[in-house]
Amino acid sequence: MSIEISIISLKNKMVAQTHKSRVIANNLANVNTTGFKKDEMFFNVLEQTTQMKVETDFSQGAMIATGNPLDFALSGRGFFVVETEKGEAYTRNGHFMTGSDGILRTSDGDPVLGDGGLINISLDGEKSGKITVSAKGEIYIDNELIDTLKIMDFDNLSGLNKLGKDLLVDGGNALGGVVDNPMVFQGKLEESNVNPANELINLIELQRQYESSQKSMKAIDDALKKAATEVSQYR
Repeated sequence: MSIEISIISLKNKMVAQTHKSRVIANNLANVNTTGFKKDEMFFNVLEQTTQMKVETDFSQGAMIATGNPLDFALSGRGFFVVETEKGEAYTRNGHFMTGSDGILRTSDGDPVLGDGGLINISLDGEKSGKITVSAKGEIYIDNELIDTLKIMDFDNLSGLNKLGKDLLVDGGNALGGVVDNPMVFQGKLEESNVNPANELINLIELQRQYESSQKSMKAIDDALKKAATEVSQYR
């Protein structure tokens, strides 16, 4: 392998390591973000280029009890559906609230969708009664069924793209469909699936690899400088 190719390979490797460190840092920054799914970056350094790929880990995070009747968690696959300015989006963050208009919304104000569209949890415009939600996502107010949470799942999860911290959108090939028998838990939330200890270990190892690449680059640079000096002495 020529010195030129070695320099290019090292440069590509360091660029990839920098990108991966940003992915890990973002995971750590969202360790307390409800429903957040961590990203993992893989790269393969070739002679002239580097192949990089970021994949989202959709494994389930731990459930925590909140006692809030408008907090919901999903067990197994599936996503809550919300309406955003950019269209329909999907989330595992079930921390919802009631808007001034009685519409069930996310903490960012996006309407949560049910089988019938927007979910109005007021009674004829009046104050809501006792809200209970079944395991299938059926929403009752004082034992009256008003709607069912729309839960979507996708055959190709890699076709989902992140929108902000806890939203996902269909990139066009996710192949989504409504879940017939979801498992919804009321009064609970799903925590981020980020393991901070593992991420810190990965970050430390990555920093060591980056430092090793820097040392290799410096060694090549020193060798080139020495060669240039020796060549000049013979002129």
